[in-house]
Amino acid sequence: MNRFLDVAKKAASQAGEFLLANLDGIIEISYKGERHFDPVSHIDKGAEDIILGTIASAFPEHGLISEERERKHADSDYTWVIDPLDGTINFIHKHRYFGVSIALLQREDIIAGVVYNPNLNEMFTAVKGEGAYLNESKIHVSEIESLDQSLLSTGFPYDRSSEAFSRSIKNFACLLRASQAVRRYGSAALDLGNVACGRFDGYFITGSQIWDYMAGALIVTEAGGKVTDLKGNPFQTYHPENEILATNGKIHELILKALQEEAA
Repeated sequence: MNRFLDVAKKAASQAGEFLLANLDGIIEISYKGERHFDPVSHIDKGAEDIILGTIASAFPEHGLISEERERKHADSDYTWVIDPLDGTINFIHKHRYFGVSIALLQREDIIAGVVYNPNLNEMFTAVKGEGAYLNESKIHVSEIESLDQSLLSTGFPYDRSSEAFSRSIKNFACLLRASQAVRRYGSAALDLGNVACGRFDGYFITGSQIWDYMAGALIVTEAGGKVTDLKGNPFQTYHPENEILATNGKIHELILKALQEEAA
């Protein structure tokens, strides 16, 4: 496990250095849909090449799922789930809230996760059963017990016409009324890291992608938090609606109750 984590940390660090080195340069941008909601840049792909090369060199037999590439070695018991640049829109606007996310699955069990914020040189890490860390310091979720004193974070899917987007708007409005405040910063991976270390008390999203939240879900859990879907069902690696609710555990049921009452 130490070797798995060391390779993930090395890959995230090198990719983060690449992102910072190219932040102020010319960025070539294309779009995955018909409109300008879901961009991808040559920087995403360059960071991804660094990560894939580092992992494939150390573990050539392992499977790979990455945002910008097709899945490889799908029959392996070990699969790396990679987002080389979580927060692409922030990056192309020079807004310094973006990161790198790398998770390792053993079949459908998340066993290691790394989320790296190169702007602050903050690396969140976790190995299943061994706690969560920010750089070299062990971290824990917040102790807030009241929803109206909680600072939450959220995200929205790119497809504005999707049912997931409509539900996201309703969930946002509901929890904006119920909580102290809700933030939307544009990087699920970093938001989950910030739940794990107590800067946020909870994070919720629907219609996201697994590479956005896979590493962060483990980090929150290992920091003493709770992760489910938005109905309270146990976390699934491959959730059909790609949704999660990650909290400090103390406000988890309060959020679920608020969402259920809103839907009633």
